Amino acid sequence: MIFTILYHFIFSFIASCSFGFLCRIPNKTIIAGGIVGGAGWLGYYFLSANGYGVFITSFFCSLILSTLSFAYSYIRKFPSTVYFIPGLVPVVPGITFYEVFKELFMGETASAAATFFDVISSSVALACGITIGNILFLVILKPIMNQIKTIRTTS
Repeated sequence: MIFTILYHFIFSFIASCSFGFLCRIPNKTIIAGGIVGGAGWLGYYFLSANGYGVFITSFFCSLILSTLSFAYSYIRKFPSTVYFIPGLVPVVPGITFYEVFKELFMGETASAAATFFDVISSSVALACGITIGNILFLVILKPIMNQIKTIRTTS
């Protein structure tokens, strides 16, 4: 079990770091973007392995990604997109969208429609997770982090 977790984390970490490098994000943020991507993919993997649907897995993955991205951006004083965009790479439904077109060209329209519904629901879930993650960070985590910062500066 631990090897499966390490396997998934390492390869999603590498994918996120590689995309961050290709997008020329600052070198100081590449590792953190990889950690965000690895954590998001692990959330996606665990939920999908336990039988949850595409919407729920994508939603919670995006929630993890956005919350971690906003936390890193608050701590390190970089924009949250620097962490979020590379972290999003492992969970974007690109291969599923490819399968939609492959099924359309093969003449399997019913299967293509079902797969396209998965792509749309995954994309909507990712957008909802980003929005709710932003709200959660601003309402819950940022005040807590401000209190911790105040305690550290007064000590």
